[in-house]
Amino acid sequence: SALDLTMHFLNNNEPKNTAEITRDFLNGESKVVSNDEDTAAEMAANAVEAILKVSQEATEAAEATLPEEVAESVPLITVQNNMTNTIGMELPSLAVEGDAGKVVTSTEADTYPSVSKILLFAISATGVFLCNPLLSAIDTSAVGLLSGTAQQAALNPGVAVTDYAALLIAFLYTGATNLVAAAQEKDRGNDERPITTSSFKTALQLSGYVGFALGMTLFVSARPLLKLLIGNDSISVEIFSAAMKYVRIRALGMPAAAVIGSAQAGCLGMQDIRSPLYALVTAALVNLLGDTIFVGMKSSWFGGAAGAAWATVFSQYTAVYFFMRWLCSKPKPKKPKNVNISDAIMELTGGDNSHGKRRRRRFYEAIKSFGKGSPQNSSANSLASKVASVSRKKVTNANRFTTRGFLAGKFKSLDLLKLPKAEDAKEFAPFVIPVTTTQVGRVSGYVAMSHVVSSTLGTAAMAAQQVIVSLFYCLCPFADSLSLTAQSIVPSIVERAPSKGRAHALRKSMQNFYKASAVFGIAMVSAVTQIPFVSRFLTSDPAVAASVKSVAPYLIGFFSVHGLFMSSEGLLMAQKKLSFIGRMYACFFIAVPYFMLRVKKAALAGNSAIDLTSVWSVFIIYQFVRSVAFVTRTLQVQRHTDRAAEEAKAKLSS
Repeated sequence: SALDLTMHFLNNNEPKNTAEITRDFLNGESKVVSNDEDTAAEMAANAVEAILKVSQEATEAAEATLPEEVAESVPLITVQNNMTNTIGMELPSLAVEGDAGKVVTSTEADTYPSVSKILLFAISATGVFLCNPLLSAIDTSAVGLLSGTAQQAALNPGVAVTDYAALLIAFLYTGATNLVAAAQEKDRGNDERPITTSSFKTALQLSGYVGFALGMTLFVSARPLLKLLIGNDSISVEIFSAAMKYVRIRALGMPAAAVIGSAQAGCLGMQDIRSPLYALVTAALVNLLGDTIFVGMKSSWFGGAAGAAWATVFSQYTAVYFFMRWLCSKPKPKKPKNVNISDAIMELTGGDNSHGKRRRRRFYEAIKSFGKGSPQNSSANSLASKVASVSRKKVTNANRFTTRGFLAGKFKSLDLLKLPKAEDAKEFAPFVIPVTTTQVGRVSGYVAMSHVVSSTLGTAAMAAQQVIVSLFYCLCPFADSLSLTAQSIVPSIVERAPSKGRAHALRKSMQNFYKASAVFGIAMVSAVTQIPFVSRFLTSDPAVAASVKSVAPYLIGFFSVHGLFMSSEGLLMAQKKLSFIGRMYACFFIAVPYFMLRVKKAALAGNSAIDLTSVWSVFIIYQFVRSVAFVTRTLQVQRHTDRAAEEAKAKLSS
């Protein structure tokens, strides 16, 4: 082809400068030998087309190496020529059949998340799940170091009550992520994004009132809830009093906690993975500062566990302030840098003694690199590689999307006190029962397991269970983030009309999520294998260490399928299959405690074989059962999607 001739010429000429090479080629002073049948006019036309194509590719390659602020200031100039069809024929086709036999390319079938995107998003989203555990861990460490064992012991029931109660409003976060993600698809092509803005505002306003209601309920019910969790009245009065103060003070921060959760969920729904991490770091730093100030005080209402609670509440309201400033204030625009395009061109085409010799050398080598490879595929490969390079740069920039200033001029901090519109708030109703049932179903298993261990298995088993659970909760967020990732990305695909392209995108999304879950599974299982070695840093009791080691194989089984389960749950939630999820967890809410209490009954009956592994055996069976159920349901939903696409195609054909 003409492009091959150009590359052959460049490879056989020393780099004088770009202008001289181009002139020599057009004048026929090259080492290229053409066929006798080629006329001078055809050679000239081919040469011009080749040079235009090389220039286009070189421009794209050069643009990819420019600093971002400089690249943005350079206007895009498209060079059209009739070689496009030839090159396109040499590239493999990625199209699939769409509605009524139409070809669907990048607009539908190819817009599904890749494995790398899922992994990147999920790893970043892990920070959202670590928010509450991180704040609680900071409290635990500060109280243990500054206030003693009794105050630290009070945190155990206090943190459990507040964290479990907070799960009752998790429907806000699931709803915000799904609704904002779906609104993004509806607002496609509209820079104002009115539907997305409305969903985001509603989530923020609704969360404030729901959080206030939960906080007041928790404040009033602190005493009976603590007694219910502890299970008896024999606990120290000092510990119980400190735990109750902790719960009631934390209850004051529930409105802020709800707003933070909804703001983070909304950001993830818009695929902004950085803003939630900023809020998490802000809250953690303020909490740490507050702990150093309050925890060491001697006052019962401002020191010890109570001081840790105040530090957490202050950090939560600080994070709300940060989020409102972040969402409602646009950053100051950067001053554009003036780029003299004429000087840049003269520099690249200047003589050997002019300024910019190194840049000219790199530019010439970049042009020569287009011609490397086999003569048959050089043009296609060079074009494909350079377009891919530019595309990757654009995708990378797209992943840097931030919600900063998204609500500027549309929402103010005081608008948090306004009631949301009734019709907008009703959009969250479908998430209330299924998500709440899901969270209660999850908690019931952990509560039942903790109750059995503490009431029947003795002190060593309790200590070992605490070590295991602390490590367990550190690993779970990595797989849990897959569910949130699916809820953030997949709804935009679900919102499309039934078609072959939509079905294809959902199928590829499912496959890629399962591949990502395999990666997480391998990583988590590898981490679990280190538990017997890590446990020596958490306990000095050989009996406790032995119990921890005995449970490690069960944890390997649990985490080997946890990513698969969480991916399936997220895919089902993204497709709003909430009734199935609610029914399954309603069953688990009854079944898991029932079998756990049977273990307790056997232990009280004198069965000496009952130990910590007996409890975890029940839990691992529960994990496998729910994994099989959710994966099976996900595959069924995909088959229904494929069938709906076939029916839509048949209607269009008729």
